[in-house]
Amino acid sequence: MIAFTLSRLCMPLAGELIGCDTEFRAVSTDTRTIAPGDLFVALKGPNFDGHDYLEKAAECGAAAAIVSRPAPAGLSALIVKDTRIALGRLAALWRKQCIAPLIAVTGSNGKTTVKEMIAAILGRRGKVLASRGNYNNDIGLPLTLMRLQEQDYAVVEMGANKSGEIANLSNIAAPDTVVITNAGRAHIEGFGSLEGVARAKSEILEGLRADGCFVLNAD
Repeated sequence: MIAFTLSRLCMPLAGELIGCDTEFRAVSTDTRTIAPGDLFVALKGPNFDGHDYLEKAAECGAAAAIVSRPAPAGLSALIVKDTRIALGRLAALWRKQCIAPLIAVTGSNGKTTVKEMIAAILGRRGKVLASRGNYNNDIGLPLTLMRLQEQDYAVVEMGANKSGEIANLSNIAAPDTVVITNAGRAHIEGFGSLEGVARAKSEILEGLRADGCFVLNAD
C-alpha cells in the first residue's frame, strides 16, 4: 500500500509544514468525493478556489491539505507556491513507488478509444488502472496516477492544448510504453501548424524510460 507523510514531501514539493506530520494513502481535489484520511489539494482556477473549501474538507475527515495560503486552525497543511504544480510533483513521486508497467497514449484522434482497447486487453491478464474518461491534463493525469496501488498495469491518456504540456505529463508518468495514434488538425490553433501538432505529440517520448517501447501508428 502506497502511503506518504507531509514531512516527506517538504523538500520535493518545496513546501513548509504547518501543524502535525500526517500520513495519507489517497489524494482528492474535490470535497464531494473526499474520504476520511485523504490529502486534500486546494487547486485554484479562473472560476473556483479550493481554499474556499478547506473547512469542508476538514469536516469530511481530510487528514491534511496542500495549500498556497494558510489553512484553518486544526488542519495540518503543506504550504507551497503553486498547488497545481505540487499536484504533479506528488504524482511523480507516487508513480515511482509503483512497479506496474505504464502505457501512455496520445494523438489528435482516437486516444481514448485506444486507451480503452489496451486496458481491455490487459484486463485479461491482471488488474488494470485506466484513466477515467478523458482525464488527460495536468490535473486528471496526476489524480489517475495517485490511484495506483496494487494494479498489474496502468494505461493513461495524455492531451494538450499547447506545446510543452505533453512533455510535462510524460515526465510525471514515466511511461514504459508510449503510443501515438496520429497527428491531425484537432486543436491546431494552439500549435501553429500541423508540424507543430506532430512535435507536441512527440513530446510523449520525454519521460519514456530508457528501456521503454514506442508505438507509432504509421497509417
